[in-house]
Amino acid sequence: MKAIVLVLFFGGLFPVFQARAAGCDFYPGHHLYTMNIDLPATLSIPRDTPNGTVIFESQTVTLVSPSNSYKCTSDAPFGVQNEVGPTNPELDYLPIGNTGLAWQWGRNENQIGSIYPNATMPAGNYGWDKSTHRLRILKVADTNETQKIPPGTLGHYQIGAVSGLAMATRGTTILPQSCETPDVRVDMGTSDLSLFSEYGKNSDPVRFNIKLNNCPKGINKVSYKLTPTSGSPAVSAGAGMVELNKNSTAKGIALQLLDENQAPIELNKEYTFLGYSGGGGNFGIPLFAQYVRTLPTGKKGGFDPGMSPGSANADIWFIMNYL
Repeated sequence: MKAIVLVLFFGGLFPVFQARAAGCDFYPGHHLYTMNIDLPATLSIPRDTPNGTVIFESQTVTLVSPSNSYKCTSDAPFGVQNEVGPTNPELDYLPIGNTGLAWQWGRNENQIGSIYPNATMPAGNYGWDKSTHRLRILKVADTNETQKIPPGTLGHYQIGAVSGLAMATRGTTILPQSCETPDVRVDMGTSDLSLFSEYGKNSDPVRFNIKLNNCPKGINKVSYKLTPTSGSPAVSAGAGMVELNKNSTAKGIALQLLDENQAPIELNKEYTFLGYSGGGGNFGIPLFAQYVRTLPTGKKGGFDPGMSPGSANADIWFIMNYL
């Protein structure tokens, strides 16, 4: 169906396009003006950044008396023509190859990203004096690899056959900001039920690490938070305690998360990992876990009614943020 539409488009509109294109010309002595936009040498994308997020917006550039004015004697199609990827009238952005990135052109206060030839301009005189422009870079698809925006022209603003203004950059490198964070399985060992003789008694804390592997250079800050799952909801978020999951057979106890100093970790609270170095590499966030009795104290200690030995498993999300 798309092939048929394309064939009809080119076949039916080709003569009209040529007629309109012939109606636009530069004024004598005027020509294409290339506007250079500064990009930092590197840009970074935090892990799990949603598609459609703007990762860079340039400072506004104001043009003063550029020699690129033109006139059109008839209506003409206009808009931004992409030079680094396809120009798709159905999108409000311009893809940059297969990088998972795209760009948008903002002019004055207009909506970012006009797409050529999505509309027509009426006959008249046109110029760019005192106009303002800015560049946006967006993430539009997932990628885990370093990407490059090559130096040169990103695209040009065109009306009919006249390309009056181009936007160019010196290029940049896009670094995905993430570390590899494998799932963590903690062996809590075996605890005798007699340890939990009264409310609040706990087992010996077990040390474990949340691993951050192959962290790239350029990440300035790593933070994390621990979040209960639906299978192991919170008993006390402030004390870092969650219920055992439904497959567990032990009764009367919960699992508690502790920091490296064995103080309770508040669930759903973001913590900065102070042991991270901006040079990249492999790291581990040191934590502890222990079982805690949650059943009120009775007369039989660890064997009070409601206490029961058995398997004791829990599931917790850890969520990483990179800046």
